[in-house]
Amino acid sequence: MRVSPVVLSGEQVRLEPMSLEHAHGLYNRGRNAADWQYLPRSCFVDLSDTRQWVEEALAAPDQLPFVIVEQGKNKVVGSTRYLTIRPAHRSLEIGWTWLGQEWQRTGVNTEVKLLLLSHALERLGCLRVEFKTDARNLRSQRALERIGATREGVLRKHMIVQGDYPRDSVYFSVIDSDWPQVKQRLTLLRERS
Repeated sequence: MRVSPVVLSGEQVRLEPMSLEHAHGLYNRGRNAADWQYLPRSCFVDLSDTRQWVEEALAAPDQLPFVIVEQGKNKVVGSTRYLTIRPAHRSLEIGWTWLGQEWQRTGVNTEVKLLLLSHALERLGCLRVEFKTDARNLRSQRALERIGATREGVLRKHMIVQGDYPRDSVYFSVIDSDWPQVKQRLTLLRERS
């Protein structure tokens, strides 16, 4: 399993490998504190902060960060990434997903998950794709259940996040044998949105 930068295109959005050139667009979408409430860090405070976040994402050895770009308008609408990439175990995590407010509760996140899961399970040959979310983030948990991910359990006091809060993390996964049903479900959800 070799994970390399790639562009993943859908009907509504395109996932592009993140670069410093995306910093301004990310800053424009990532300034709302409520959107970052359950992420490990808070929203962007200025363009310099955004650039530093991009540089850190690009420097992480086991991550492949993407920007989410609206098709047609070429507008950055959010970000996501593969992380905890474990080639020896043919697994990775999808996380750090956030969208600007205008694109929340639309079909964008559904298509993003369809693109990322398709690439991981069909082209990279993953056996497992995992997700983790803050136990307080019920919206994220419902969204993962909606797409057909399996809830696996809770890691208590798993990580320290914003405000020095000891977060419990809820783990979900999609494994290779789940994928045909999950793909069908995601495709139907995308068509309805």
